[in-house]
Amino acid sequence: MPRARPVRVVRQSRGYRADEARVPVGDVSLFYKEAGPDYHFAAHRHRTWQWFVCVHGDMTIAIDGVPHALGPEQSVLVAPGCVRETWCRHKAPGYVVGNFSDRGLGLEAIAARVIRVPGDHRDDLRALCAELRTPGGDSDHLVAALTVRLLIGLKRGAQAALAASTPAPLDAAGQRDVVARADAFLARNLHRTVTRREVAAAVHLSEPHLGRVVRAATGATVLERLTEMRLARAKSLLVESTLSVSQIANQVGIASFSHFARLFRRAVGVTPTDYRRAGGRAWQ
Repeated sequence: MPRARPVRVVRQSRGYRADEARVPVGDVSLFYKEAGPDYHFAAHRHRTWQWFVCVHGDMTIAIDGVPHALGPEQSVLVAPGCVRETWCRHKAPGYVVGNFSDRGLGLEAIAARVIRVPGDHRDDLRALCAELRTPGGDSDHLVAALTVRLLIGLKRGAQAALAASTPAPLDAAGQRDVVARADAFLARNLHRTVTRREVAAAVHLSEPHLGRVVRAATGATVLERLTEMRLARAKSLLVESTLSVSQIANQVGIASFSHFARLFRRAVGVTPTDYRRAGGRAWQ
C-alpha cells in the first residue's frame, strides 16, 4: 500500500445537495475531481453512503481493509460506517465521489462490489460529470435525478448479473480455502460490528453462497463462527491480560457487558469473572 501523501486535486466542482421528500436518496452531495498520481486519501469513516465512480485513469478503494480496483466507468458503493481509503493505482484518476442517504433503494446487496456502469447509462454518467463541472440552473435537482437513475441502473445490472451466474459448487479444498479467508477477515475485525455482507465481499462470494459454503464446511453459520472466535479471544484475554471484563467485551466487538456475560456463560458454563478466577480451568 502506498505511503500517505497529501491529496492533490486538479479540478473540483462545487458540491450540490438535494433533500426532497419524494427522492429515494437524500442529502446528495457529489463532486467531480481530478487527482494527480500521488493521490491518496487516508482511512476514514462516514455516517452516510459514499459512492465512487472512476471516469478515467484508475484508482483503488479499500473498504474495511479489502481493496477494490476501479477502472474507467467502474463504480463502488461504501456503506455507512465502513472504513474507506483511496489512492491512485497507475494512472491519475478523474472520478465522481459523493455522499447520500438511502431512503429506500436498498443498496446493501451491492455495497462493496465493483460494478461497471451499464452501457445504457453511460450517457447519464457523462451528463452527471458535465453538470458537476459546469453547473446550470437547478443543478441540485438534476444531479439528484441523475444520481438516482445511475444507482438504480447499477443495482439492476448487478442483480441481473447475479441471477445469470450459477457458481460451480466448490470441492472440499475450495470450501476450506473460503473458510480460511473468511476466518482471517473475521479475526482482523473482532473488535467491531461485522456483517455477513462484509465477509462475503472479502471472499468475493454472494452472501447466500458464503453461508452455504461455511455451513457445509464447518456445520455453523457465519454468525456462529464469529461468536466462537470472539469467545475464544475473550477466554485468552481473561487468562492472559489484566483488562477488565468490560474492556475485554469491547475488545471482542461486544459493546454490551450484559450481553457478553450472558453469551459467555451460555457457551462456557461459567461467568467471565469465574472463568478468570479459575485460571481458565472451568469450562464445559
